[in-house]
Amino acid sequence: MNYYLEKMGKNKKKSLPVIRSFLLVFIPYVVYSIGLLPSILTMKFFLQILGFKNFFSLLSLPFILMTELFIFSISEAIVIALVINIFKIKYEEGIYEMSLRDSVFFKFALFSALYYPLSKILKLFSLEPIRILFMRLLGARIGKNTLIVGEIDDPPLVEIGDNTVIGGHTVILSHIGEEKLILKKVRIGRNCLIGGAAYIMPGVVMEDYSVLGAKSLATKNQVLKKGRIYVGIPAREKKFVKKEVDKE
Repeated sequence: MNYYLEKMGKNKKKSLPVIRSFLLVFIPYVVYSIGLLPSILTMKFFLQILGFKNFFSLLSLPFILMTELFIFSISEAIVIALVINIFKIKYEEGIYEMSLRDSVFFKFALFSALYYPLSKILKLFSLEPIRILFMRLLGARIGKNTLIVGEIDDPPLVEIGDNTVIGGHTVILSHIGEEKLILKKVRIGRNCLIGGAAYIMPGVVMEDYSVLGAKSLATKNQVLKKGRIYVGIPAREKKFVKKEVDKE
């Protein structure tokens, strides 16, 4: 009896990665399909009302398509956020195996499959208010009057204070693969400035009023102190040399 139970357990372990690989494709397919329903229904409504039988109705088509883009973005954001929160697909800080047998790694992979496509679409069309709302719904803590033009790859593990500006093409990562999957929060304080194309690694802490220059790299677990400016790869505190000016 024990022999058969052990054999069943081994077969289950072998089939688990296959099942989870299928789910990584199937679940996003279903979720995005459900999110499309409001767009399809409203488009059908517009087609029935306008009919596109004359020139003036055709002129309204670009405006209808842009309206559909907004409806698509909002409905997808809500559906994806509901699925992630209801089924607890979020992940937490820690060190995990890089294998689909690991439940946290599977959550991480599934979260990414749900989050990335819509995030890229929202960024492509510069729908920043919807993108920030989407990240908040997924667990990101984002303060007031904060502008995020760059990319946040792990919303559940990011905290950003008020009045902070994050430049374009900047990437904020809370995960890294070093034989194992390492997940660690990134904390950015109030009134911080991050230049364009900067790179922020897991565990970075930017204290209030700190600055990270354009194309700079904040390395793993680095602390950028309050009111200081950091530049370069890796980022180092910028020292200012005071020059005396002769008075005429």
